[in-house]
Amino acid sequence: MQCVVSVPDLDLIPDALSSGADIIEIRLDLTGNIPEETADASFSDIPVPLIFTIRSVREGGMFCGGMQEWWDTLLPCIPFATYIDIEEAFAPFASRLKEKGVSILSSVHTHSMPGARELLELDARLRSFGDIPKIVVAPGSSDDVLSFLSFTHRAEKPIVTSIMGMEFRYARLLLPLFGSHLIYCHCGTVASPGQYHVKEWREFCRLVRSP
Repeated sequence: MQCVVSVPDLDLIPDALSSGADIIEIRLDLTGNIPEETADASFSDIPVPLIFTIRSVREGGMFCGGMQEWWDTLLPCIPFATYIDIEEAFAPFASRLKEKGVSILSSVHTHSMPGARELLELDARLRSFGDIPKIVVAPGSSDDVLSFLSFTHRAEKPIVTSIMGMEFRYARLLLPLFGSHLIYCHCGTVASPGQYHVKEWREFCRLVRSP
């Protein structure tokens, strides 16, 4: 499992690096459009892999544009990307990005808790256009959390799973122990409600591994 530090502001990149991020996620729906020269200056020397994400309003972000605006926002950043997060609505871009050597995190963020069959169907759909599926849900009960942990444990790997919101945020810490490939944290400014600070995640890992 690897720790992704989500960055809603480019000024936070040095903090993300100093915090020990394995991967940095640039939330382009929060940073706004990045000109080509700014992208080169900001990303060319970063020593860890980068994920670029444009999270839509529908799935908990701030982007409310269409297909062309999505592509235009992403375009200056593609040369620096190891991964690009693509929601199902923008799946037609996946093959074009794969041709550029970029890996695809195919994602869905739902404000509900899918049932067992629906989770399997989501997983299959996301794998149809992405390299690593990312499924983020909103549990309504502790039983939902247990079901999602079980799904994560049994799912084909790699897979990324996480939780929306604050009520069951503790599940963010547990899901990597059950097989989630990534955990998303912050380094001072949250990009999504419920994220833990990367230092809290490191301390959790230390406690888990302590004899």
